[in-house]
Amino acid sequence: MTRDVLTSTLAALSAELADAKRQASSLNIQMARLRAARREAFYEEQEQPENAGRLQQLSAHVGPLNERKKQLGALQERLGRIGQALASDKTAWEAERATYESVVGILGRVERQIAAPAMAELVPEPETDERASKPTTLLSVAGRAILDARKAALNPGDKKASRYEERLETSFAAFLDVVGDKPLSYYLPLHMQDFATVLARVPTNRSKFKIFDGLSLKEMGEKNANLPLDQRKPCLAETTVASSLSEVKNIWSRVAAGVPGLRDMAAYRVTMPKDAEASIDREPLAVNSVNIWFRDAALPKRMKKPHKAWLPLVGYLTGMRLAELVYLQKTDIVDIDGNQIFDLRRPLLIKGEEIDRPLKTKTSKRIVAIHPLLHECGFIDYAKNVRTPDGFVFGHFQNADDPPDAAGKQMANWMQDLGIHERQRQVFHSLRHSAKDWFRDHVGERLADKQCGHALNGVSARYGAKILKPAEVRKIMAMPAPDDVDFSPFLTM
Repeated sequence: MTRDVLTSTLAALSAELADAKRQASSLNIQMARLRAARREAFYEEQEQPENAGRLQQLSAHVGPLNERKKQLGALQERLGRIGQALASDKTAWEAERATYESVVGILGRVERQIAAPAMAELVPEPETDERASKPTTLLSVAGRAILDARKAALNPGDKKASRYEERLETSFAAFLDVVGDKPLSYYLPLHMQDFATVLARVPTNRSKFKIFDGLSLKEMGEKNANLPLDQRKPCLAETTVASSLSEVKNIWSRVAAGVPGLRDMAAYRVTMPKDAEASIDREPLAVNSVNIWFRDAALPKRMKKPHKAWLPLVGYLTGMRLAELVYLQKTDIVDIDGNQIFDLRRPLLIKGEEIDRPLKTKTSKRIVAIHPLLHECGFIDYAKNVRTPDGFVFGHFQNADDPPDAAGKQMANWMQDLGIHERQRQVFHSLRHSAKDWFRDHVGERLADKQCGHALNGVSARYGAKILKPAEVRKIMAMPAPDDVDFSPFLTM
């Protein structure tokens, strides 16, 4: 091989390698995009099976990489032959050393540059949980994984937990409705304010009004705002808006825990919109209203539905929540040291199987003193002899999908018929406030809390027995009747 031939060959090879370098740079970018697209297609197939096939289409583009590898192999072989020829001619070797070494260096860099994506394709993707989210994952998908995991961890018989899960689902669906279902990276803390602003204009009990059928939450708010003042429906209360915000922040914080780089929406302080209804504090039921209710409850026509008629009396004299009363069973009436009490620590017995009692808080699991008035008015005798499936004292409500909700609606309708109901302020739960005042006045704050199942306030208060002791039960039983409340309608039945 003559020097002219060597020189021209090296020049041509150098030009060919320079072109290969440019192609390699472009190919490297293409391969990076291809790898990202293939990973995205993989997750899409997991989340949306109807998109299957896209991954296979993308994989077909890997072929050019293999072809380029073959071309590099051929270049390497040609360069090797030139090197052998130069080695046999010392003069030529000295003259062309610089060119030769330059070509070898170029070839090495190009080969490494193109081989890197090839190796990346050959190395399998690290194994990940199919529920893993990334910034491009839709909120509906990431949030669903969180909600499903929570449900799986719960006791299916825990009605309280189930109701909270329902609120989470409702708030999550509302946020998607208002802000939209977008990739996680889309959301800003400001979207929490947007959510609150729309919710504050949404009419309460909107499902009862046909004019809002088929509308989004934002459309409902706008439609309600445009109605004449006398036709406008009350909007959601501040407490409802705040609760929905809290529930969405709860979901978001769990989603963000597994996806680095997302904005912190949970810490964002939302301004309560002026359109939200001001929160109303419930009050004890007025004594006059209590007397009207008791007179009506003791009427023979009311006592034909004892599951309904006894509730106001028992709610007042025990301070129990409506949901606690609805799940009361006659086997809950037990004797402790000669005193009869309601034992809410016991599980429910349904068809011979023990079921966790649905209670609002940990402190709701307690014993409740039975005041003598409940005996004198005839309720305890009724409760001990009730004949209902599984011995539920207020068994009629167990036929409903949501017994406490069914009882609450009946009590509200009854109070409205009697003219003693005031929305959110004077309701069945007001009896619990009346009872708390009665207990507090005669046996003090601590026993009132233990009787009603309220959390004891402060470290010192939490020391000692958390449930009523026998002597404390006797103190509550010895309390005088509430002032000015007329129990005679029950006593003369």
